[in-house]
Amino acid sequence: MVQPHHEFCMQVDAHVDFMEHYDVALMKMWAMTENEYGVLSTYVGNVKQDLSKTGHVLIGHPYYEIPFICKTIVGGHGVVRNDQATGAYCLPRPHLSFTWAAGWSFAKCHFERNVPNDPFLEGMFDGEEFSRMIRLWTHGYDVYTPHRPVVFHDYTHGRVWQQGRESTWNGNPPGLPFALKRYWSLVDKQGAEKVELGPYGLGTQRSIDQYIDFAGIDPRTSKFLDNDKCGKLKYIPFEEDPNKIHAIMPTYPTKLPGNQSQAHLEPPPDIEDKYVSYAHEMITIEKDQEPTISHERQKQEFGSPPKALWSDLTRKVSEERTKRRQRRKQTQHENSSKNNNNNNEKSTTTGTKGGGDTVSWTETMLAVILTCGVFYVGKELYSTFMETKKDD
Repeated sequence: MVQPHHEFCMQVDAHVDFMEHYDVALMKMWAMTENEYGVLSTYVGNVKQDLSKTGHVLIGHPYYEIPFICKTIVGGHGVVRNDQATGAYCLPRPHLSFTWAAGWSFAKCHFERNVPNDPFLEGMFDGEEFSRMIRLWTHGYDVYTPHRPVVFHDYTHGRVWQQGRESTWNGNPPGLPFALKRYWSLVDKQGAEKVELGPYGLGTQRSIDQYIDFAGIDPRTSKFLDNDKCGKLKYIPFEEDPNKIHAIMPTYPTKLPGNQSQAHLEPPPDIEDKYVSYAHEMITIEKDQEPTISHERQKQEFGSPPKALWSDLTRKVSEERTKRRQRRKQTQHENSSKNNNNNNEKSTTTGTKGGGDTVSWTETMLAVILTCGVFYVGKELYSTFMETKKDD
């Protein structure tokens, strides 16, 4: 899905809605990190109470509350998982974090190419987010909590169409033991069986020991060592690899564990009307009211990235839009030319010779004249024959 020309990539849950002008807000927040390897990520708010039908943010005014993941815990099977989010207030800009959340992640697309989701973590809920966090951090990427909410989740449960679907995460799918082996291999747990991770392993820009010092979390033992790191993290520099920016996606495996192991090789299914209706339900539960601070005022108080950085970013976006329009026009022109050529071939073709060559217009006219001549001669011979018969 990540194409070579894609600049920014976002991962979200399927059932979310967005603030109006979310695209500009996301790019501004990313630019405010002043970090090419910055990743915006946190848990998302509740669409039912935090977003209006017009796409305006209702939550936390005038303090601009944002979900803030400030701690990890030991989850199922002894792995590290994110704790519940607390609330951060009045953040002037995105804030450095030691956790990554799968429900909302926004970064340059070279992040997705260098640290793609591990497709072999079948059924792994606890530990999936932390495993990607330790991978991205050792690859030189840094996670920042966005300073404004932009994405909102539909947390409604118990709908008729949800029955029988929500319990799938509670089981133990057949691929889970292998997923856990991959997790323990990644964090280098002592005594655990190790497996080959391929392109889904740690990076070389930073080490696990550096992450322990940075976050106060020891992934080898799943212990939270320092409770006083939240809000006080210090950026850890590294030797940059310029090739990462131009990386390509690793080859996706053709065989995966689980019941959907071949789904990525099949054409996407048609969207059924009922699922469109289900998605529309999310809009109907949003509040029909406006925020205490207007949307325009919120944009004014949003803050701005460095002018030079923002100008360069908007220039690249403008150039990409121009290239896309040119590609569309070129494609339309090529399709139009093909159609014209096909029509011309049809209009100048009246039949084919035995060898399959096209009959020319001149040959066609000669055949018509010859046919008419034969018909005329035949008519005259018939008339002469009838006159002769009368004389007899």
